[in-house]
Amino acid sequence: MLDADFFRRWMAVTAASVDREAERLTALDSPIGDADHGSNLQRGFKAVVAALEKDAPATPGAVLTLAGRR
Repeated sequence: MLDADFFRRWMAVTAASVDREAERLTALDSPIGDADHGSNLQRGFKAVVAALEKDAPATPGAVLTLAGRR
């Protein structure tokens, strides 16, 4: 079921994936960008996870809104 718990778990799993792949994402960004994509995603998802640990939104929309504001 796509409820708020699902989306909170999804954000946590995505944050872990970004942590694991941050160096690779930065390397991919390096030839055409400023080589900060991995670190920017890491910083953003850490903020999302911290916010979700502090506040547990009750709806999927509220989870996504909270994440989008980080």
